[in-house]
Amino acid sequence: MQTFAGCGLKRSLSAVIALLGMVAARTLADDNVPKINAVKDEPKDVVAEEKGDVAERRMAVMKSRAESFRFTSSDKDFPKQLQPMPLFRYEDQTRGYVDGTVWRLGEQGRPLAIITAELHPMYLSAGSVIVYDFLSLTERPFTAKSADVTGWTPGGSAVTMERIPDAPEPAKAAAARLGQIKQLARRFKATQEVRELDTSFVHLRMLPREIDRYSPDKTAESDGAIFLFVNGRNPAIVLLIETKGQEWIYGVGRLSAPSELTMRLDDTVVWKQPRAFESLSWTNPYTASNAPATFP
Repeated sequence: MQTFAGCGLKRSLSAVIALLGMVAARTLADDNVPKINAVKDEPKDVVAEEKGDVAERRMAVMKSRAESFRFTSSDKDFPKQLQPMPLFRYEDQTRGYVDGTVWRLGEQGRPLAIITAELHPMYLSAGSVIVYDFLSLTERPFTAKSADVTGWTPGGSAVTMERIPDAPEPAKAAAARLGQIKQLARRFKATQEVRELDTSFVHLRMLPREIDRYSPDKTAESDGAIFLFVNGRNPAIVLLIETKGQEWIYGVGRLSAPSELTMRLDDTVVWKQPRAFESLSWTNPYTASNAPATFP
């Protein structure tokens, strides 16, 4: 890890006003104080403007780091960069992550990889960092490098696709297929036991809306979607559901290194992974790291 009354009163009032004017002048002259175009009678708008500015600056940090990734491969058509906009944005104030994003590698089809970038002002007491999760979804060989990453060379995909039992025949219409995908996704349930500075166990919540929809191949009924299982809004597991028109398949991948993660399909455990902190490597299909970062 790389290691996210009277004349007297008037005179007194005049003195107070003058003093306040001096303080205000000194404050506005201080380049280290954020300049906010305050509207005197609308303090709520001022707060919203300040929050919006912080959100924009945090996004700029994450976007800049995401844009710095470069991908190389022996496949000539392999994408060189992540997609320009994240699939999802979130925060996890309970665990100290003030902002986070999910990024996609590959413009079409199933993503070749998913990378998360999270901002933490005091990560494991180590200071202000950006924390990454890296999940390969392809068997095609590649190397990823950035200002924060010396080289991620996953040896294949971290996700294995399996048939979904008792699934309906894929519908002919795209809207009907999306309804089927969501019904199938609701059959999955997940838990997370996370150990960082303390230990907690949670039943993860699946976000009701997919973060990505794609066609696995060029067949007419080809369809797929990605769902997130989250702790609050912080993604811990990704669920992929796909069809090429014949049957439905699924795959599960992790987005949390300090966690033991379990996925059930109906009442059966179909995927379980131990905490990964102790086994992280730049050759693993899933890995994680962090790097120093400055952000508001």
